[in-house]
Amino acid sequence: MSQKESFGERLRKNAEKYLLEAATDDVASLYPGLSAKPYRKKGLVPFFWRKVFVPIYLMIPWNVRKKMILMSSYPSGKRPQWGRRG
Repeated sequence: MSQKESFGERLRKNAEKYLLEAATDDVASLYPGLSAKPYRKKGLVPFFWRKVFVPIYLMIPWNVRKKMILMSSYPSGKRPQWGRRG
């Protein structure tokens, strides 16, 4: 039995997938003779993620992205500070 994913989990899963695809395409464009063109799904949803979400996400400054990641990962918005043992 699988649990239903929350909206945040689906958002993160799709964001990771399409950001990884964009990074792979960037590397492939640097070395065109060394890689084959990968298969990409077609449709409205993949179009949105590739052509709308990824470019907007990449325009956001790193400091803002870091805060977004922390807020989505930790409810308080602060990472736990782990002490040294021993």
